[in-house]
Amino acid sequence: MKENTFSKKSIVKKIIFIILAILIVLSLALLILIPFVIMPSFLGQRYEQKQYDSLDYGIPSERVALTTDDGLTLAAWRTRATRSSQPKGTVIILSGIQNPSVTAFFGYAKMLADNGWDSLLIEMRARSQSEGEEIGLGMTEWRDVKAGVDFLSADEAVKDLPIVAMGTSMGGGTVIIAAGEVPEIDGVVAISAFSFWSDLFVDNMTAMGLPQAIGKMEIPFLNLYLGIHYGFEALQYAPLNGIRKLADRPILMMHSTGDSQVPFSEFEKLRDEAEKHNVNLTTFVREGDEHFVCYEPYFDDPAGDSEFSRAILNFLEVNF
Repeated sequence: MKENTFSKKSIVKKIIFIILAILIVLSLALLILIPFVIMPSFLGQRYEQKQYDSLDYGIPSERVALTTDDGLTLAAWRTRATRSSQPKGTVIILSGIQNPSVTAFFGYAKMLADNGWDSLLIEMRARSQSEGEEIGLGMTEWRDVKAGVDFLSADEAVKDLPIVAMGTSMGGGTVIIAAGEVPEIDGVVAISAFSFWSDLFVDNMTAMGLPQAIGKMEIPFLNLYLGIHYGFEALQYAPLNGIRKLADRPILMMHSTGDSQVPFSEFEKLRDEAEKHNVNLTTFVREGDEHFVCYEPYFDDPAGDSEFSRAILNFLEVNF
């Protein structure tokens, strides 16, 4: 009888072990599968965007072409300071992952021009008038910023003046990456930037109801997918890595507490890393879900959002 009972217990243990093993394998398969199901909706494609005319924003612009180190020709627009014969410097402006086009930021260029700054608005690769077959989540687009820096550095009239890189959303992350790789960038304005693309992906999945523990387990598999897609060396190009390299170069980070596209936790990771490495950091935090931080009614004329515009202009005035 005892032998029979022992045998039954042994069988039950084996069944439980097999069930657990199956659950682990299925869970692992699911974690591996998720990036392959979701990420293709972001990657391997171009984005065509509505284009805007600078004159509609009250500022003339010059269309220029930039060439990246990896051989792409990018569309860019140059605007000039309006209140002085000699500009204070140039602000490179980027938009985000998809919409809007950087040409929607001519209102920002107008605000900067009225305060003595030239601007160079760059349409990143694989968007509208710029060449390129696919977006790179900042891992390739930082080269687009470098192309802008190279262009300005070849201009005798401005090559010795400050260059500040400003971007929003994915553009915010991209300018941080670029500053880490391009020492000629003198300062950064990062609006609603992410820390690592994999972290942003998981944060958004968590916001949609995925348990946080499972989300964190997904990160290595997402990085594996991105490494296979872009090459594993590309994974080093992340804003969290870039911000460590700023040293004494100043950065203004702006974010809203309820951002539904790039969660505030991404801002906190970047802020904590900057403080850990004694980066010259200034922050501007706005309540609510304001992904562009600038209030929407003032997006075309950000000077009308006094708190937002003052934060940017004061940052430039104090540091340059």
